[in-house]
Amino acid sequence: MQMEYEILEKNEDFEDDTCVKSSSHFEQSSEFFSHLPILLNAIDDNTDNEEKDVEQERVLRKLISLIDPYQEQPYLLDPHLENMVKPIVDLFRIYIRSFNAQDLFLSRNSKDNLTKDNKIQVSNKIKRLFILMYYLMKIRGYKTIVKFFSHEVSDLEPTYYFLVALDPKDYTGWETRYVLLIWLSLICMIPFDLKTVDSLANDTEGKKAKRDGAAVLLSRLLTRRDIAEVYLADYIQWAQDEVKNNKDVFTITGILTSLCAIYKLGQRQTSLPTLDIAWPCLSLLDDNQIFANNTLVRKMLVKLAQRFGLCYLKPKVAAWRYKRGNRSLKDNLGYNSKTTSIDPLNINQSLKEVVEDEDEIPDQIEEIIEILLNGLRNKDTVVRWSAAKGLGRIAQRLPQELADDIIGSLFELFSENTYKRNGVLELSAVSDHTWHGVCLAVAELARRGLLLPERLSEVVPWVSKALKFDLKRGTHSIGAHVRDAACYVCWSFARAYEPKVLAPHVAELANSLVVVSVFDREVNVRRASSAAFQENVGRLGVFPHGIDIITTADYFTVGNKVNAFLEISVKIAKFEEYKHHMIDHLRTITISNWDKRMRELGAKALHNLTRLDLDYMINIVLPYLIPLAKSPDMDTRHGALLATGEICLSWSLIKGNDKSWIEEHEPLITRISNIIDSLPDTLFTSFGSEVTVQAAVNHIACLAKANWPVNSEILNNWKWVVKDLLTRKDETGQQMAVDALEAIIVHYGIEEKEILKYPFILFHISSLFGFTKKFCEGFRGFVLALGVIRYDKIPECLELSVNSLILSSKLQETKMWNDPETRRNAFTSFTVISKNLGESFKTFCSKSIFDKMLEAAFVGLEDYNVDLRGDIGSWIRKASMMYLAVICPLMARLDQKDPNCEPWLSDELIKKIFGNLLKQSVERIDKIRTCAGNILMELLYARTDDGENWLFNIKGREVLQSTLPKDEEIHWISPLELYPRMVKLLVLPDYRLEALTGFVLAAGGLTESLIRHSSSTLLEYASELPNTSTPGTFTLSEFANTLLEIFRKYERVDRVVIPLLEVLDLLLENETLQKIDPNSFSFEDLFECVKKEVTKTREIRKLTCCARVFCGMTSLNENLRNRSLYQLLGLLVRRLTADQLYLTLTSMEDEESENLLQIEDILANTDWNNPVPQLKEIRNQLYPLLGLKLPVFKISTGS
Repeated sequence: MQMEYEILEKNEDFEDDTCVKSSSHFEQSSEFFSHLPILLNAIDDNTDNEEKDVEQERVLRKLISLIDPYQEQPYLLDPHLENMVKPIVDLFRIYIRSFNAQDLFLSRNSKDNLTKDNKIQVSNKIKRLFILMYYLMKIRGYKTIVKFFSHEVSDLEPTYYFLVALDPKDYTGWETRYVLLIWLSLICMIPFDLKTVDSLANDTEGKKAKRDGAAVLLSRLLTRRDIAEVYLADYIQWAQDEVKNNKDVFTITGILTSLCAIYKLGQRQTSLPTLDIAWPCLSLLDDNQIFANNTLVRKMLVKLAQRFGLCYLKPKVAAWRYKRGNRSLKDNLGYNSKTTSIDPLNINQSLKEVVEDEDEIPDQIEEIIEILLNGLRNKDTVVRWSAAKGLGRIAQRLPQELADDIIGSLFELFSENTYKRNGVLELSAVSDHTWHGVCLAVAELARRGLLLPERLSEVVPWVSKALKFDLKRGTHSIGAHVRDAACYVCWSFARAYEPKVLAPHVAELANSLVVVSVFDREVNVRRASSAAFQENVGRLGVFPHGIDIITTADYFTVGNKVNAFLEISVKIAKFEEYKHHMIDHLRTITISNWDKRMRELGAKALHNLTRLDLDYMINIVLPYLIPLAKSPDMDTRHGALLATGEICLSWSLIKGNDKSWIEEHEPLITRISNIIDSLPDTLFTSFGSEVTVQAAVNHIACLAKANWPVNSEILNNWKWVVKDLLTRKDETGQQMAVDALEAIIVHYGIEEKEILKYPFILFHISSLFGFTKKFCEGFRGFVLALGVIRYDKIPECLELSVNSLILSSKLQETKMWNDPETRRNAFTSFTVISKNLGESFKTFCSKSIFDKMLEAAFVGLEDYNVDLRGDIGSWIRKASMMYLAVICPLMARLDQKDPNCEPWLSDELIKKIFGNLLKQSVERIDKIRTCAGNILMELLYARTDDGENWLFNIKGREVLQSTLPKDEEIHWISPLELYPRMVKLLVLPDYRLEALTGFVLAAGGLTESLIRHSSSTLLEYASELPNTSTPGTFTLSEFANTLLEIFRKYERVDRVVIPLLEVLDLLLENETLQKIDPNSFSFEDLFECVKKEVTKTREIRKLTCCARVFCGMTSLNENLRNRSLYQLLGLLVRRLTADQLYLTLTSMEDEESENLLQIEDILANTDWNNPVPQLKEIRNQLYPLLGLKLPVFKISTGS
């Protein structure tokens, strides 16, 4: 059989990664500036009330919500920052100057006013602006925002005294303090004479944001030359004492933050003498273990060590560092991106011998470098990142020999806990934290030109390993952050070196980046690798086919994992330089990944890549994978079985009808055929065997589709494995087994005795009532398997199979056997059988079998069973409709081809089918309405093969097609749009009963919108119906008679009766039914139907509905009024009935007004929650008052 090769594409079996939308500008700018004046103008409004306060709070939250999404792209706010910040700062200045804060401060600190509460209370109006300013600083960074603040000398004293005069116990105003502290850090850079800073020291132990602001202010103050000479040493000594003795983590963090800022901003000659005082701070963790687990403390200590080191060393740029020459993208892109033949000679021509300054390196530097190297091992990313940056900055000031020692230490960290096994470097014992930190450090050194070209031959192999770093830990793996950092290293290489320097390493780097771009599990790593590849292509121009690849595998396309694996990989693998490396990555790494989805995608990717290099797959990949299929590691075994099957299937598709490859590669084919036989039996029976069995069945399915040459023994073993998976309860596995079985049947055939021996049918029938629930769940697979048997080859088994499926589709007397999945699968098998038989359906299937199948489908459409999962019957109804969508067009065409014989699909059956579809198309479940509606449209507009006539003889076609036009998109999921359209079809008498039943069921739905739209549409339609009958019109009495017919058809079926009662209540309340001529409709019959439903029922919802309907019937006629009142008084011991009766009587016009008032008094003043015997005596008083005879009650003997 000739088969055309097709590349596997993404499908619904594989989940997609979501590509996050990114903005190009501040899209909400107009909305932001329309809301901002509300807060600004509120400052001048002296009238305070709760409504305005709530409105201003809402506006504040709105403004924050508009800018908060830009935390990842804060630079987009830059064009608008001045207009955002300046109006707010201007109001701050006016507000602060309105307080005489200096006098408050002085009076508060005077001896005469120590007990007075001289504190500033910030109003909520201005506090909201401070909160907004804090969020702007949080999103864009205070360094950027503070540029727009005022920095005049006149602002210093008011701002300072205002800050000090704030109530320290007002913990809700921390944003105000933070903004003021940042503002003061700007103002204090202006020359002025400050006598004290002690009052600010207390803020180093406050809330984080306020603490950080205080640290910034202190650092600005204490690094001024005039202040530093007087106060810096004292502050450092105070800080050192606090670090040594204080146990409060907030205070310690604030002090360390201020020290880091001081040694960052201060001049070296001023800060250097204080290092000896501050040095003991670095031993904080040794002296106080309580801080050992605090991430922020560890980060600040690493940062402080870095600042100490930079202070010890003179600020200079190492003369020995590598200086890249050409940095023009235009010139770099001038290289031929499809060649790597660059002469790597003279790569050090720019590295001339320089004479290093013979500055003495302090001994403390060695200890600082050790602290930073240990920081690379830290468990927290922020600590490792700070240590990496510190190493880069310090190495930039060191002599070449010492800097080279740092690089050597990094290589030692790479090799830490590694060992070789079978000649391969094993990384299972290494620390992912260490590798991540070392990668960051290498990237920093390379970016700064401190990693000299001669070291690249050592570092590139480690980076390549880091790009594929993935350590399995139980049921997951770690290493995504390491791979991401390795991409950063490659990105740094592109910015640091000239093309000729990296030329010897291009092949290794390019291949590693490509496989990570398309085959990594994490979307952020794929994108990071793609960005690094793009950077190298743009700046170096030496990556093979760089431009072609970056246009194929860009930031967005690699964001979708399925797309990257199955489509992008094929496009890149067409380039010879990358093909084998990509295949090797899949066979060695991806197929052993801990994630099952990754292994499945890897196998599919190998299927697609086989077409590009079949010989490599045959000679290298398959011999490598075959032994792995028996690996003791479950993940490796699963991936090898999947990959082997997919490659063999692709191999067969490529060769097509050419069978010469079978003899040519007979030894390899034999090894592949024996893979399943060679698997130990324990792999199919032990705990967790589901994964292996599924992989084995998938392997079998691929080989069967490839028509793989096997003997009968192997084939029987395959069938046994497939049967084993069929009996398991996992539905995904059952579907895989059915697919494999279908492939076996199609390519190898199956005999009648084999079917009977292979218990698809008899096993099912004989065991139906003899096994446990667990086996019942496993039966679902056998039911599906019955559908894929090719009955055109074995027609004698068809009737037996259909009878078995019909039995499976019915509700069983034993509740345990009522498995909805089994019933659903039965109709799925009907669909598959019909498709497979196709044009030969009548040849192999008798009319009696067809009638049975169709009748079973009608029964399935009435399946409304419910369990804890919800409406499980909807699964069966949907499967039944899918079967009708296949069998109806097929049978209609077969009937037209044989016009002399009686059609199997009669007009009556067509009417019944369309009626059921109309009913389902207006019911309450969205997906059922959509399925039914689509099938309805498909059948309604189906044409014969010649396209000249309609395929079905449908009654009322004109009305149906005008209501459901083909050229309009109908939103079946929208009740608002659907029900006003579908209600017009009630004029068709052939489908009226089913359509109205669907409307009634929708009116009793669970969602408010569904009930509202369906019931309101039905009421409006009924109220507009004419009351007099004329030819061709649909009258109100016909509508009511249809409701009565539904009552009789679904007697005692609560799922229909209760919604029907609710519809009747609405029609009576709306006085629609009262318009009907009594001669054209029997209200007595309607009353009897309601009476039957209320008798002997304990369903509260049903009793309540019946009571409301009886109340409505009191307005019809005298006879029904009295009979309804008898029923209501019989229910009167219920409080809800009393309420309904009271409302009904108060709306009635009665001559005996005194009796009516007495009745109302009894109903309103009786506590209907009292014991029933007491209530019955009160109820009996109402009979004579209503003009009714007291009935004779039967004495109950049951209680």
